[in-house]
Amino acid sequence: MESKTVSAIEILMGLFLIMIGFVFLWWSRQLLWILIYPPPFAKQLIESLPFVFWVLGALLAIDGVRRKLKENKT
Repeated sequence: MESKTVSAIEILMGLFLIMIGFVFLWWSRQLLWILIYPPPFAKQLIESLPFVFWVLGALLAIDGVRRKLKENKT
């Protein structure tokens, strides 16, 4: 693939993953959990997924912007 398209795809995928993170955050707050102490592993996993998507999306977007800036310099 051409370098310009790779950087554009990385930026778009990064933004897409960030949006998925917001959807997971909204969804996880809508779930009604049975109050069991300690909370089940599934609840902890679902509540941490938005942060995973945000970090991955931010890393992809930052790398795409870095590639785009590197292309423009040369």
